[in-house]
Amino acid sequence: MLSIDLTFVIVFVLVWVLVLFLSRIFFKPVSRIKEKRESLVRENREAAGRALESYEQALQKIEGDLNDARLDAVKIRETFESEALKEKTRLLAELHGESRKEIEKARKEIDAHIDRLKAELSAEVERLAEKVEKKVLL
Repeated sequence: MLSIDLTFVIVFVLVWVLVLFLSRIFFKPVSRIKEKRESLVRENREAAGRALESYEQALQKIEGDLNDARLDAVKIRETFESEALKEKTRLLAELHGESRKEIEKARKEIDAHIDRLKAELSAEVERLAEKVEKKVLL
């Protein structure tokens, strides 16, 4: 049978003293460091998650602003193109009117010149007719 003697009690007490000593000197500081590290890791992950959410929100806002700016640019360009087309139409109508006036003026000048030439030609015909008449009769 087993007999419990004094060495057993001494070993038992030494083991408990060693357990208490190691737990206070080694295990508790190690577990505190481990808990602190886990807490820091958890906090860093949460901060990274918040930063990612903030980044995504900022990115969405920037993309929305960029799309709004593109739409505004398209509207402005369409407005300018429309105004340019109206101005082009107005200028063409103005040029068309001016060209009609110039054509009409040139036509009148040509008609006046023709009338003048006809008058000169009539006078010349009269004069030549008189010459011919004089030569034929003489």
